[in-house]
Amino acid sequence: MQYPSTVARSVRAALISSTIAGAAIATPTFAEEANVAENVERISVTGSRIKRADMETASPVNVIGADRIEAGSYTSVEQILQESTASAGAAVGSSTNNGGRGAARIDLRGMGAERTLVLVNGRRMVVSGTGADASVDLNTIPVSIIERIEVLKDGASAVYGSDAVAGVINIITKTDFEGFQLDGQIGASDKGDGETGELSALWGTNFDRGNLVLGASYVNRGEVYQDDRFWSNCGPWGDCGGWSSTIPGGSLNWGDGYYTPNGDGSWSEQDEYFNYVPYSYLSTPMERYSLNGNFKYELFTDTSVFVEAMYTRRDSDQQMAPAPITNLELDTAELGSGPWDGEEAAVYKRRMDEAGPRIFDQTTDTYRVVAGLEGYLDIGNGYDWDISYTFGRNEATSWARNLAITSLVEDSIYENPNAWLSGEPLSEDILSKVMYDDRSEGGNEMHVFAANLSGELFELPAGAIAFATGAEYRKEEGWFTPDPITQAGQSSQSQQDPTQGDYDTTQLYAEFAVPLLSGLRFADEVTMEAAVRWFDYSTFGSDTTWKLGLTWRVNDELMLRGVASTAFRAPSVSELYGGNVGSFDYLTDPCSGVDYSGNSTLAQQCRTIGWDDPSQAKEFTQQDSQMEVTWTTDPDLQPEEADTFTAGFVYSPAYLDGFSMTIDYWSFEVTNAITRIDRQAYLNACYQNGDANACEALDITRSTVTGEIETFHAPLVNAGYQETDGVDANFRYAWEYGGHDWTLNWDITRLLNFSQDGVDYTGTISGMNGGYAEWRQNAQLMVNADNWTFNYQLRMVGEMVDLTEPEFEVAAAWYHNVSYLYRFTDGFNVTVGVNNLFDETPKYHPSYKDVWTTPEVYDVMGRYFFTKFTYQF
Repeated sequence: MQYPSTVARSVRAALISSTIAGAAIATPTFAEEANVAENVERISVTGSRIKRADMETASPVNVIGADRIEAGSYTSVEQILQESTASAGAAVGSSTNNGGRGAARIDLRGMGAERTLVLVNGRRMVVSGTGADASVDLNTIPVSIIERIEVLKDGASAVYGSDAVAGVINIITKTDFEGFQLDGQIGASDKGDGETGELSALWGTNFDRGNLVLGASYVNRGEVYQDDRFWSNCGPWGDCGGWSSTIPGGSLNWGDGYYTPNGDGSWSEQDEYFNYVPYSYLSTPMERYSLNGNFKYELFTDTSVFVEAMYTRRDSDQQMAPAPITNLELDTAELGSGPWDGEEAAVYKRRMDEAGPRIFDQTTDTYRVVAGLEGYLDIGNGYDWDISYTFGRNEATSWARNLAITSLVEDSIYENPNAWLSGEPLSEDILSKVMYDDRSEGGNEMHVFAANLSGELFELPAGAIAFATGAEYRKEEGWFTPDPITQAGQSSQSQQDPTQGDYDTTQLYAEFAVPLLSGLRFADEVTMEAAVRWFDYSTFGSDTTWKLGLTWRVNDELMLRGVASTAFRAPSVSELYGGNVGSFDYLTDPCSGVDYSGNSTLAQQCRTIGWDDPSQAKEFTQQDSQMEVTWTTDPDLQPEEADTFTAGFVYSPAYLDGFSMTIDYWSFEVTNAITRIDRQAYLNACYQNGDANACEALDITRSTVTGEIETFHAPLVNAGYQETDGVDANFRYAWEYGGHDWTLNWDITRLLNFSQDGVDYTGTISGMNGGYAEWRQNAQLMVNADNWTFNYQLRMVGEMVDLTEPEFEVAAAWYHNVSYLYRFTDGFNVTVGVNNLFDETPKYHPSYKDVWTTPEVYDVMGRYFFTKFTYQF
């Protein structure tokens, strides 16, 4: 057996050093290398099921080691992965207060979390959240059990199936641990909020022919209010980037705009708006409990049984402004005499400030069990095999507290018009009759039966053909049951129907690594990789997907690589069978302020579309930054299709020992994408351009009292298109100086293009779509001594322009993190550190209408101090 060449070692280093940010630079060497001539372990690397001695493949794979995670303050997988230079868009996380429901997700390339596949130990993780979800909640996987994370930044449907479009996250857990380890961490911002604590324990033992590892962890994350940061707080009233005409005390529109009561029976035209900020979280609180276990036992020679088990409970909270009563149409005859006399109806709005803020809390339980057999067949060239069953289930109970029942509000107004129309606070007696706490339940369940076989077929002049093949059966189920009051459309929150559905799929795959050349000048080794997968779904039928790759090791210093592949994503349960649900989206009504008497297309459309009787058309000025939209689904949706391509090189010059660089070009094109129609674009097309198809799809209904849109539809369709390409670069240099080991790692991603449905998002930021910076960088310097390690990280999110106001430039954000780890004797380590050392604040941009920024893109916590310890024996 030969020792690895310089390029082989360089490729390993390049795979390990990566675009993953934070403390995510992997260890520079592998323990196995010291004995490689005596015992070579064959492993499968993410992106391939072929087991091989070397880690290099045609696809760019990055590895994050547990020891590097230890250098940071990470208490969730989300925090590690969302610092990646490959992350873009607006992935849901701890800073998503409105709509996040406590989940944390990863969005590689900004293509959507549902297009990134998450694996645990090479097998699918059940999708999770509050019910009928389309992607994995990363909060279900505790950081304390992670041995490493492998990140594939390429399409891999031929190897793994659906969802592996933008890439694959493979979380490898500690399955061969011996001893006892106790870890703890505490931290808080320099403002004294956002307190976070973690405590975890891991125990493992080897016995006879087996190994058992058990672990437990607890995480508690405190909240941060928008009101407690100067850049997101502008007082209890006024336009603070998030405004509403629904105000405490109420307002009434009897056909000539909204008026507020003066308390003496008179009314004045409304001239104030409500600010959401003082009530809302900037960073949401969470409490998480996790238990896990890994068991492996050799039944007899070359055959072992294995079991993996994981359980996580998440309790999370979000808080928002008091419940709004909106567009409640009243019979003026029931209101008594007033300025509305002579009008048949009036529309009432009120912010239920007396009841307190809306509080959303979720309790989710996620279970995952894998059981199987694995072994080695000592026949022919020898074959590795495994068979397994994976069960995953996620259950959730969600509460939305301090909501109002609109039918009871209407009855109460008729019974007590003076109380509701005086502008004074409502009594506790009235509140007790009209307010309620909303309860919903949901979940997801997955069953997977899989069998795999890999090995070598026969020898060619350049080497042996390696292969992997297998079969899989998978069933997915999802459900979500809203509160009966919400289902009936009687809640102050949007009406929602139940979701219930399932599908199953059978799949077969084959993968090959074929050595073409070896031992030649300028061709030390050339290997072709090929894979094909056939799949059949109960929902849409069958098809195939493929992959073709090439690695060309020119010499000991240079290796070229490239992959072309197809990928697909099957429609999720929520996309196929989801019940209609209301959403309040930030939109601009094209008819606001329009003179309907004109002859322009806009005027003609505004006085006809949305009205049962065009003679009732009413001119208006939009009062709110949000509009209610009914989201609909379609059981006949077809799978998304994608073409992916990567090409690059790994270079490690002999004249500079310890230096390596990788540069990879990547591109993704998604067609037939499942997308919700662009509500703003369709509104503009319907009214400004007279597009009949857009008008029909929206199905708009307007209020005959106010003239504003009451509701319209936003269906899911197979009409989306995504196209993105860019370049990833990594530079790594390891050297020794002053008796210490120094490692510098610098990751750069240059986004060349990101467009979706005809809109160019390259270099833009918006509240609805997130950030697509052209430049993202992450540099890290680590200095290792015998008993201490110093870590410095510099992370940059590049400058952008606002999507809706491109003349508005958004400056780049620079984050500096430092930590210092000291190793005491007897296995006791202590780490202290500061994140965002210079307290970089999020960047303002006008298209986000809530906290002046997009919190999913920037650090909202500010300067953060932490300390952690590890005790192992």
